[in-house]
Amino acid sequence: MNNKPWATLAPGVRWQGWWQPDDAELTALPVLAARGLHDGPTVLVTGAVHGDEYEGPAAIHHLFQTVDLSQLHGRVMGLPIVNVAAYHARARVTPADGMDLNRTFPGVADPQASLSRRLAHAIFSNFVQMCDVLIDLHSGGAKLVHLPLVGWYVGDNRAEQMARAFHPALHPWLIPAQAGVLSYEAHRAGKAAIGAEWGGGARLDNAGVAAYAAGIRRLLHSLHQPTQASCASNTAACIAGSYQEVAQGGLFVAAVELGARVQAGDLLGTLYDELGATVAQVTAARAGLVAALAHNALLHPGDRVAYV
Repeated sequence: MNNKPWATLAPGVRWQGWWQPDDAELTALPVLAARGLHDGPTVLVTGAVHGDEYEGPAAIHHLFQTVDLSQLHGRVMGLPIVNVAAYHARARVTPADGMDLNRTFPGVADPQASLSRRLAHAIFSNFVQMCDVLIDLHSGGAKLVHLPLVGWYVGDNRAEQMARAFHPALHPWLIPAQAGVLSYEAHRAGKAAIGAEWGGGARLDNAGVAAYAAGIRRLLHSLHQPTQASCASNTAACIAGSYQEVAQGGLFVAAVELGARVQAGDLLGTLYDELGATVAQVTAARAGLVAALAHNALLHPGDRVAYV
């Protein structure tokens, strides 16, 4: 099971199956792969790095059910469920160590390291290192709801072009650089990396699945038809910002809607205790677009409340 059949696919061949990392303590991963009839780059699509995010896995499944190998240039690999243990636990974090896998890349091979760091190493060394392009699909999970976003990292013009050609339903986004994030570490490793967010609340939005799958198909086409992709680019100004967290817990009652424009200091919402007394008023740290809001209204200290 430790061989890598996706690495040696002949043109016009698909493969799907379970891959067991060399580290026996790691759960086997589902892998989907297809090689087109034409030469081209290797594209890796990842989903469920957080186990409570579902549009990514569904979109990757749909993509591989419908991909036309006669039109495909190069190879596409899908990891629909990167964090299998978290997925089955319906959790954002890895159950065994409570770590956010998406803060542990590129990981380490040390058998004494946490399970998450070892899983990150297995993913990065066996899949990310062999790809040319990474598409990492996310949602807000159980705790947040996101506007549809597709982004890249500062200075990567190729990734920006791909993100802007991805799908018109997703807003262009300059992703904040954060060590340990899969797409950021792929970017630092020289890959063209884009990341996307759609919805949340631990539900599966079929519109998001369709947009993600269509966006991947568009991107695969754009890699060998760059002129056509450029013509279809989303020219909207990109958003850039960061998440805000609460210092105190309480019941969060939002004062703004998702997608609202705010100024620094504007009220985002109020935190209340069990008796209805005001714990804190949460204000915007900067001017901008409210691109995510808490879906799970009962917040604990350190929880994310918004992305502005």
